[in-house]
Amino acid sequence: MTGVLMTGAGFWSPLVWLAAFLIVLAIVLLIRSTGRKKFRHGTDQTAAFFSGNEAPKTHVKAGNIYWGFFVTTGRYYRWLQRMHTGIINDYVYGFVLIMVILLAAVTMGGLL
Repeated sequence: MTGVLMTGAGFWSPLVWLAAFLIVLAIVLLIRSTGRKKFRHGTDQTAAFFSGNEAPKTHVKAGNIYWGFFVTTGRYYRWLQRMHTGIINDYVYGFVLIMVILLAAVTMGGLL
């Protein structure tokens, strides 16, 4: 078969993929061509829609955006902050401990 790449899991033809890409590109350009020609960058048309009102000029701080998330998970984050020491040995110890637990679970799972 000319132009076909045989693999262990089947085959694929680069020409078919190229044809499919060109067809999809033609469809995308056709859909894009139906858009409005009056659109202008840098005008009010590019502003975010804010329910018909003028958008506020203030910026919302990240602490305010995630306030509910941090309040809800506050106990978990306080626990993480107490656990965080910044010493790499502590993290390696925790990683090795988790790996030992997982290895024990995998090997003992076969014995049951």
